Order: sequence, then C-alpha cells, then structure tokens
Amino acid sequence: MRRFIAVACAALASIAAASAQPLTLPGSEPPAPSAFGPDPVIQITTTFRARIEGVADPREVPSTTAQDSARRTLYNMAANECTVLAEYWKAECRLNSFEIYVPPETLEGPERSAPTMFGTAVYELKPQSPGR
Repeated sequence: MRRFIAVACAALASIAAASAQPLTLPGSEPPAPSAFGPDPVIQITTTFRARIEGVADPREVPSTTAQDSARRTLYNMAANECTVLAEYWKAECRLNSFEIYVPPETLEGPERSAPTMFGTAVYELKPQSPGR
C-alpha cells in the first residue's frame, strides 16, 4: 500500500511539474523585454519653470496678464513634452495631471530673483500597437 501511495505521489508531482511549464509553439518567441514591464503603462513626472515677465521690482505683484502669459508658457512646455516623450518611447502619451505652483517670495538676501511659476506634469505612456 505504501508503495502504491509513493508511486501515485511521484506521478502527481511529475504531472504538476509538467503543467507548470510554459506552452511554446514552433515559431513563437517570448515577448522581448520592455521598459513598460508587465503592466504596459509607465508614468513620467516632469517639472517646468517659467519666469513671470514684466515686473521691474521683484517685490511687485505680477499683473494678471503677466501671470497668464507665464501659465500659457508652462502649458505649452507640458504639451511639447508629451510629444517628445511619445516619439522617444514610441508610445501613446497622455497628460494625467498638471499642477502650477508659484513659490512665495523670499525676502532673504540682497538679490531677489524674478517671480517664477513652476508646473509639474505627470504623463502616462502606453506602448503603441505594433501596426502603428
């Protein structure tokens, strides 16, 4: 009886090991490694900086027009970056989120910098279909 159980266990173990092997068909190759990994989406975060023009004294509050211009510059930078990322990674690019930040003015030191806006963009890239 023990011998029968040992043979049965050995047979089951060999069946289980055989079923765990990947199925390979003639002429099929495993997919090439990709920067996208098993989940075909990667995220890239980029930060941009735009100077707020038209301010003579850094202590001045920038006009609405000057702030709008800097904001549009950041939007254009973000759109252009998506184009570059799509070309470089050969992927479809989607802007997932975009945040604009205007840092508070620093009053330390004799030289104050010109007012600046920062934009942080998060992109999602998906690999293009092979036929594209």
